Formats: sequence, structure tokens, C-alpha cells
Amino acid sequence: MFEGIDLSQQAYVVELGPGTGCFTRELFANVPESCNVIVIELNPDYIPHLRSAYGDRFEIIQGSAADLDAYVEERGWPRIDLIVSGLPFTLPSPVMQPLMATLQKRTDAGAVYRWFTYFPRMMERHYRRFAFRRVRSVFRNLPPMWIYTVN
Repeated sequence: MFEGIDLSQQAYVVELGPGTGCFTRELFANVPESCNVIVIELNPDYIPHLRSAYGDRFEIIQGSAADLDAYVEERGWPRIDLIVSGLPFTLPSPVMQPLMATLQKRTDAGAVYRWFTYFPRMMERHYRRFAFRRVRSVFRNLPPMWIYTVN
């Protein structure tokens, strides 16, 4: 998921939809202690584990990815360096529309946006506005997954 990204150089990172935290674990192990990290998870069932495992360094927020800009602005961050997403691309329209607008604004400003999908053909139509590229296909994963990036 992080191929080609120097995690040791990140200062402002957001993870969207971490679920059980498999990518969160990699961030925790590889970003500098000085890195500011916000982890946004909607499902309250995942929050206790995320806070227990990563809450001493990362800010775990139970909330919507659609509010990403508000969370970043509340903290006074000057930018986002990296956005990592485990979100499905089939989010409800009230979430998807503001999230896509925020992702567009942030990637236009230089943020790297990295995500995966199990359904690349279906995903591509949702991401037409982005100049994305495939980083890797992981066929060992079940189901196989495709990893994409912007910037």
C-alpha cells in the first residue's frame, strides 16, 4: 500500500476508514513520532481497538470522511502530505460528493492519495476527475486487490 512513499518524511497524514487497522499499523511503525496523524473511522465498533493500539500517537476520530476538511482545519494543519483510504467507492452520495471534492482540493495542493479496491473497473468511473495510476495488483490477496495513487 505504501510502495514508493517515504513514510519517514511525512508530517501530516490522514487515514480514512481504517477498520481493524492493518494500514494504521504500518503507519504507526514507519512515520516519525513527530508526524501528525488523524485516523477517521465511522463504525463505533472499531474505535476502542484503534484507540487502544494507536491512540497514544495518533488521533482516532469517530466520524465521517466527508468531514475531512473540518477535522484538518480544526487542528490548524497547513497541509496534508498523505491520505490513505480503506473506504469503499460506493459510499452514499451525501458522503461521496463532499469527500471527492475534498480529495480533489487536497491532491491539487500536492497531497498523495493512496487507496485500494477489489473492483477496479467499477471504481474507475468514480475517480475520473483524478489523474490516478495503478501502483500494484495484489493477486495473493483474497479477493485480489488493486492499489491506486494520485500524486
